[in-house]
Amino acid sequence: MTFSQVDDTYWKTITDRSVKIVAKLGLQDQAKQERAVHMIRDQYFLLNACYMLRDLKIKDNTDKSLKEQIIQETLRETTNLNQYFIKNLKEVLSDQQVEGIKNGMTYNVYPNTVKAYQDMIPRLTKEEVHTIDSLLYEARDLAMQAESSEKKHAWFGKYKGKINNYLASHGYNLKEEGDKWAERLKKTNQ
Repeated sequence: MTFSQVDDTYWKTITDRSVKIVAKLGLQDQAKQERAVHMIRDQYFLLNACYMLRDLKIKDNTDKSLKEQIIQETLRETTNLNQYFIKNLKEVLSDQQVEGIKNGMTYNVYPNTVKAYQDMIPRLTKEEVHTIDSLLYEARDLAMQAESSEKKHAWFGKYKGKINNYLASHGYNLKEEGDKWAERLKKTNQ
């Protein structure tokens, strides 16, 4: 999509997505609802603009060093946008509501994955759960500023790899744990 292609369809798409995320918060205050929807919609628009600008800058550019510099510059810009976005959300919403928006913008992968690890390996220690939670929290913040669903999921995939390495270093056989979990789920669903 180019800047000239930002049309009513795009605005409708990001507005509808924002409405769905805010609806899950169950806000009673209509003004807060509308403000939250607009903030999320605008965040999607600004992130998209950063990525479109990045693509224009690197289009037909063969200098790999310059391309990497542009990519890193875009990451800094999107990180700053994300921090500003969260700061503004916190001025309107509670911490729990902000967490709901973060999770909504990243398809609830963070809380679902923390729960999945705990279900898969019920004997995880508090320290291990904390490490898993911290890594997935970090992944979610990076995923929030990613440019597509695929790239959002890629951040979680990268961090799941870190978690799996961490758990393996603590003596867990994840293949075995996964098989045991599948058996437990199979018994539960019978």
